[in-house]
Amino acid sequence: MGKTPHELMREQMDELMGKARDVPLEEREKALPSFSDPSIDRFHLCGCSPYELLKGTKFETMPQLQRDGFLKERSEALRVQWEALPQEEKDKYGYERELMLLLELLVDEQDRRIAKAKERYERENALVPPIPAETQAEIDRLRGEVKELQAQSEALGEQGEVDESMTAFRKAEALQLQLQEIERKAQPLAGKKQFVDEVSGLVWSSTDNESRIEDLHSGKIRERRDERRGSESRRSYDDRGRDRSYGDRGRDRYDERYDDRRRERREYDRRDYDRYDDRRY
Repeated sequence: MGKTPHELMREQMDELMGKARDVPLEEREKALPSFSDPSIDRFHLCGCSPYELLKGTKFETMPQLQRDGFLKERSEALRVQWEALPQEEKDKYGYERELMLLLELLVDEQDRRIAKAKERYERENALVPPIPAETQAEIDRLRGEVKELQAQSEALGEQGEVDESMTAFRKAEALQLQLQEIERKAQPLAGKKQFVDEVSGLVWSSTDNESRIEDLHSGKIRERRDERRGSESRRSYDDRGRDRSYGDRGRDRYDERYDDRRRERREYDRRDYDRYDDRRY
């Protein structure tokens, strides 16, 4: 049985404002769960929850992600308390190190999926459809007739039969033009080719228009990532000192690899857009 509209609305309010939204402000801090409460998204406390970032995308199916992780509570008030902790206290929980390891697993899984998809589509793009047997037989027949007429023309010319030699030559020339036209039509047209986006893993086709390709390259995963990066840049880290945690280093490594893949994707897009434009004209 599906959830009622009231239950769905309550879940949305819980996600946006927290389950303690109806508790008076002066009592809300006391009503907050502990950092180790199993209902809390511990990665949200660290500032970069894959469950929040990937929710509603196809990456929800990654085997490294637990299904109930998407349903965990993400309390901003609790995260403020977490950020106020000394780094030594955070390290005791081990959440930041756990986050770093999970991010590495997710990036590796995405790289594996993209490499596999690219290999598949590059192999399919390289396939050239064969010429139909009937067309190939016609081509072979015309080539034989052209060769025979050319030989006749040469032999007649050597015998001094100029008119007959020119007649054979013109027939060979006419058949040669017919042969060239059949061969031209037999050449396979530039068929639909498919490509894989380097960051999201989405597949797009050479027959897609530029607007659709741009839409595919600006999906939810990028929007979520840009939102996350924007919110992170507005935060102050002055009270964190010089000692960087496992989680901070993990996020930096994740950001660097993400930026590298975005640069690679832009270079990949430029190359394939050029080929796409060449095929249009």
